[in-house]
Amino acid sequence: MNKFNDYIKDLNDYIDKYLLSNYPSNLYDPVKYVLQNGGKRVRPLFTLFISDLFSEKINNALPAAASLEIFHNFTLVHDDIMDNALIRRGAKTINDKWNNNTAILSGDIMLILSYNLLSKYKDQTYIELSKELNNTAILVFEGQQYDIDFSTQNNVQIDDYFKMIELKTAELIACSFKFGGIVSEASENNIQTLYKIGKNLGIAFQLEDDYLDAFGQSKDFGKKIGGDILEKKKTLLYILSKENLEGDEEELFLNTFNFSDIDGEEKIKKIKSFYISSGSKKALEDYIKKYYDISINLIDDLELEENKKNVFKEYCSSLINRGS
Repeated sequence: MNKFNDYIKDLNDYIDKYLLSNYPSNLYDPVKYVLQNGGKRVRPLFTLFISDLFSEKINNALPAAASLEIFHNFTLVHDDIMDNALIRRGAKTINDKWNNNTAILSGDIMLILSYNLLSKYKDQTYIELSKELNNTAILVFEGQQYDIDFSTQNNVQIDDYFKMIELKTAELIACSFKFGGIVSEASENNIQTLYKIGKNLGIAFQLEDDYLDAFGQSKDFGKKIGGDILEKKKTLLYILSKENLEGDEEELFLNTFNFSDIDGEEKIKKIKSFYISSGSKKALEDYIKKYYDISINLIDDLELEENKKNVFKEYCSSLINRGS
């Protein structure tokens, strides 16, 4: 959609201008580096798209959209520090290219910059947006703690995983939907429906990320396939396989996943075969469809013209069909 290319250009230009003359450079150069280093721009695009749907203009939504993009990248910078990650989106992380101290401080200023952008709105809108970002930030941080906890837990349950991705991923996407509704002065009913759409779509989005990491195509997904397996991440595919396999099969699966010293590509191949034979791949596909369908059906509840509802559904569909 050409319109979305325009959204991205407008967003990038706005962020570049916002950060144009900030000093000291040792603080802001890493911020610019991260924000200019690709990314899908999923969250701000939804804010701009929804604002366009309800008010047919996006300029007023740019500060809110930029706020969410900077906040999201702040969380990634701090995630990389906690994970000792060296690569993000195919490039060096701040903590590797510079150092941990620089990454911490750059992440901190990104958090403040994201809030400062909201001050560009008039009083009531500013209050509503700030309150929403406050609440969302707390939930995202809680989700990150659950994710950290899972790395040392052997018996992560399905419900635990859904709670984690709901907090860490889905709430911020839901916030981007609400931001679009708030800045376009949509009705309260529409804003609450937008939140529900965003939350369910956010869950589907994260589940599809898990799916594509194992079964996607690298050229479409934008990441190395099998990364979660090599990093021993307890995604839903892992949890479902552990739950569905029994006896020797379960033991072999766990030994291969946790302790195997075989070649990385061979390990990925073996674990993927367990994901298929255990029924986990099919179950994950069903979960993705479930949450996607919920979000699409909720669009019909919006007080919006039918042609705009159809455009909304098409965009959501494009988000959930990313190279699978």
